[in-house]
Order: sequence, then C-alpha cells, then structure tokens
Amino acid sequence: MAGVEVGQKAPSFRLPSGQGAEVGPEDYRGRSNLIVWFTKGMGCPFCRTQMSQLARALPRLKAAGAEVLQVTPTKPERARFYVKNFPIPFQYLCDPDHAVHRAWGLGVRSHSVGWYAKHFYTSFTSPAPPAAEIGDPRTTLVEMPDMFRDTDMGAFVLDREGTVRYKYTGAYLSEQGVKGLPSVDEMLRALGA
Repeated sequence: MAGVEVGQKAPSFRLPSGQGAEVGPEDYRGRSNLIVWFTKGMGCPFCRTQMSQLARALPRLKAAGAEVLQVTPTKPERARFYVKNFPIPFQYLCDPDHAVHRAWGLGVRSHSVGWYAKHFYTSFTSPAPPAAEIGDPRTTLVEMPDMFRDTDMGAFVLDREGTVRYKYTGAYLSEQGVKGLPSVDEMLRALGA
C-alpha cells in the first residue's frame, strides 16, 4: 500500500463532521496549515488522552497558523453525540469504512481470533491511561470492533498549499504498547520549516 510522503500534495477527501458539515483539507487551503490526525476516536481511552494533549496545545498550534482535523472510524450519528456532549475543540471527521485511512497509506489489518482475544485481554489487564480532560464516554458495543481493529495511526502536517511537511505513522498497537502522538514541539518545528 502506497503511503503519503513528505513533499507530496496530500490526497483530497471530504468527510462528514461531528460538527455538521462535510469537511476536507481543501477548506483550509491558502489560509491555514493543518494537522491531519488519524485516530480511533472518542471510543478509545488512549485517543482521548491524546485528544486532551492536542486540545491543551491548540492555542500554540493556532498561533503557528494551524488547525487540526481528527479523522476517525466513528459513524456520523455517534460523532454528533460526542461533539454535543464533550468539549472537542477541532473538527471530528467520520471515516467509518477507513477509505480515507487507506488512501493516505494507513493500514487496516485482519488477524486470527486468537490475536483479537489476546489484545482484548491485554486491554483489560493493562493500566488505564491517564484521565482525559476531553471527557470519558462509555464505549458502545457497536464501537468495540473498531477499538480492537489493527489499524495504523497517523499524524501529518500540511502547509497552507496542502503539501505534506511531516509524517508520523505506524501500527497503533505493538508489543511496546499504544503508539502515541508526536510531541507538539515536533509538530510545531514542522510548521516552522
């Protein structure tokens, strides 16, 4: 699967937003840098911690001329619930079939039942992530398959013209644990370049 590389124009997309309208990177062309972050969404406790990290950094990111688009596998009706009930400060986009994830080169893998059982067990025996200021909704049974799906996470920094200036991707779950976000300073350095 070909991935998006630094120096390339980012692939175009439009996705429904939990905030209402369809949104895509083109909406920001010429006026804002973008951080396009692919994540499991509000149903994932580790993602909520990372959302809180980005929310705290949002004033610094905005001062650097950047906006954040969060791309999740969440269905639009659930995304609207999250946006209505939790303080999500950036666009929360819905890619339930992972089409945009794949277009950006992010993997969605299938495994044996044993692999899923191991990760399900590990999730319940691992220490809980720190509390997220963004909130702590209950993950619905419908969302559970996406929480345990073996997907890649990705954080991309785009300049005002839609060119990728920074890329951080990889398997969300590994033997070392959950892949975290790059530091805000690292993303800000990419914006400064």
